[in-house]
Amino acid sequence: MNKLIQTLQKPRYLAIAIALASAIIVGAALVSQYGFGLKPCILCLYQRVPYYINIALGLAAFVASFRYPRLVKLLIALAAVSFLTDAAIAGFHVGVEQKWWPGLSSCGGDIVPKGASIEELRNAMEHQAIVRCDEPAWVMFGISMAGYNFLISLALVFGVTFLLRKKHAT
Repeated sequence: MNKLIQTLQKPRYLAIAIALASAIIVGAALVSQYGFGLKPCILCLYQRVPYYINIALGLAAFVASFRYPRLVKLLIALAAVSFLTDAAIAGFHVGVEQKWWPGLSSCGGDIVPKGASIEELRNAMEHQAIVRCDEPAWVMFGISMAGYNFLISLALVFGVTFLLRKKHAT
């Protein structure tokens, strides 16, 4: 474990780890959606965006590590902020699932704008699946996917921040 931490203290490897972890998490979400039929709600989809951003940030930091070491630290710090943003979205989603607060207007199945015609309503009902944000599609040990994402995102924030604060060896 100590050797892993020493390796990840090098910005080049931390950058790749950020991109790889993000790709694995997005991959797991896509497998649950397309492989197991767990349809995501709008908040689930929003939670994926920071991971896509971190794939790009991690790869950019890796490439930059060969010529621009100061840029690497900035890109890794941005990745930590992106993980924190994801934790906030996931935390909000958990609150919606627990009925601590209401979700977004798009969470309740509001699929057509006010004043829509009958044809627009019919089209929306035929072509859009309504997935509620307050009903978890999957729960294990009493924790939903949003709950696990919240915990994973926080762990990544703390891990990246810890490793970023260490003295880096290039």
